[in-house]
Amino acid sequence: MDISKIDKNFNNYYSYEGMTTHNVNSEPFKLYGLCRQDGESDFKRIPESLAKKVNNNSIALLYKNTSGIRVRFKTTSRRIILKCILPEIAKSPHMPLTGSSCFDLYADGRYCNVFRPGIDINGGYSDNVMGEDGYHSGFTFSDRKMRDILIHFPLYNDVSEVYIALEEGCELCPPDEYKTSAPVIFYGSSITQGGCASHAGNCYPAIISRRLDCDYINLGFSGGCLAETEMAEYISGMDKSVLVYDYDHNAQTADYLANTHGRFFKEIRNANPTLPVIIISAADLAFGEKVREERKNVIYQTYKNALAVGDRNVYFVDGAEIYKDVGADLCTVDNTHPNDLGFWCMANAIGRVVEKILLRRMNDV
Repeated sequence: MDISKIDKNFNNYYSYEGMTTHNVNSEPFKLYGLCRQDGESDFKRIPESLAKKVNNNSIALLYKNTSGIRVRFKTTSRRIILKCILPEIAKSPHMPLTGSSCFDLYADGRYCNVFRPGIDINGGYSDNVMGEDGYHSGFTFSDRKMRDILIHFPLYNDVSEVYIALEEGCELCPPDEYKTSAPVIFYGSSITQGGCASHAGNCYPAIISRRLDCDYINLGFSGGCLAETEMAEYISGMDKSVLVYDYDHNAQTADYLANTHGRFFKEIRNANPTLPVIIISAADLAFGEKVREERKNVIYQTYKNALAVGDRNVYFVDGAEIYKDVGADLCTVDNTHPNDLGFWCMANAIGRVVEKILLRRMNDV
């Protein structure tokens, strides 16, 4: 059944009449959260050489997933059309396409809607999200005031090309810079990557970024967060303000975690003696309470060891406390991956610590 024939809100109707199309790789659009070397124009999160070097097939498959990649700009256009080319649509039985494969739009910090493809497209799609005809109720802009636009890229999809169409004659300007320009680095599992948010802006790194006006890079990889030395070396060399070290889920056992968690932290700390590092244990009960506690003790030991040698730039977030106020049963889709409520809880718990660190940095300047 094609529901768009009976409910226009499911229709991907768009019109380019009176519009001018721009490539997001051109000025004044500003891209964030991606890794590019000179002359490159593709969308990826780490270098291809690193993705192929780590002893983990997951990262080689996922490094071009665009989680955390964003485009920002200012415009007076009342309509925005996004046109993109995707090599395929990433489908999952426990995550909506609006999160895995779609772009979402924020204007002046307010969520507007999702640029969404059809279920069976192959190669590209366009979606008229903001239109003066009121196609999407509540997000029609009849005036031409300047607005700050933020578009999050998909969480679990590769992206080949992206174009944005704006009204002819509108103003188009570069965005304001983030208040915190050195990015917050989030390293972790599928949860860090964004599984299973309903749309890209609802994963916890994105929520924290918008709340605190800070740049960020998402290094979450489903099944691929294994604390390899190559990843520690790469993160050590990155420009960054904070590292959120969300490593728990992908370690196969508590013993594997014990053999890798502290080592990975030390490798980064040795190269970055004053870097603020937030260490997190798992929030969900996928392991069961007993095993979760064993794993948390391993992670907490990394934190205690750092304190014992005088480290005052390390912080611990107890995952068991993250869902406590609302109940873990309301916060995941499958007893592991957060839904939007779960990510909101994570953003609250982790974001409070990030905010404390960033405020302290600003006061020290």
